[in-house]
Amino acid sequence: MRFITIVSALVMTVAISFSAVAQNRWNVYAGGTLSHLCEKPWAGSYGWGGGALIGGGYEINFNSHWSLTPQVEVSYVNNGATLSGSDYSSKYANSLKTWSVNIPVIAGFRFPLSESVGLRFGVGPYLQQAFWGRIHDSNDKEISPSGNFSKRFNVGVIGEAAVETGSHFSYFFRTQYPFLKEGWIRKTINLSLGVRYTF
Repeated sequence: MRFITIVSALVMTVAISFSAVAQNRWNVYAGGTLSHLCEKPWAGSYGWGGGALIGGGYEINFNSHWSLTPQVEVSYVNNGATLSGSDYSSKYANSLKTWSVNIPVIAGFRFPLSESVGLRFGVGPYLQQAFWGRIHDSNDKEISPSGNFSKRFNVGVIGEAAVETGSHFSYFFRTQYPFLKEGWIRKTINLSLGVRYTF
């Protein structure tokens, strides 16, 4: 948690250093998430799990097209790792539900479609620190996963597409995938739909 605090402070310091630019703005957002464990199961196939996210960021605009947006968010992920069918003795063995703090930094490019509607595409890295989790063991009993900081930490990439309507609201779709395969998160892809309000 100390690492997340330090990185958050650095990101906010960089954002504040650009605050003299009038076009820079704060935003808040929330959305729903579908997640899927991409590993090959020992039998059957894995499904999808539902989750949610909420966060805020500071959009640093370099010009009317390019921007950089550091963000801090809290997310709940259910990796959907429930084996299909009902005849498996441990159908929930890889099912994992986690709460995490994420720090995405998204470089975006926007262009107008009309006077009031625009499109924005973005991509960037994110840091992730899980602070709570629940996993099923081979007997289908829920247990809390153990591990130090490195087991709960991950880094990955986010891609985002958004429709901006007016000067405040935008609606986004994004995909998120972790690079590190060990620890709590494993090979879980997240697909999110949400709404963002920019001040």
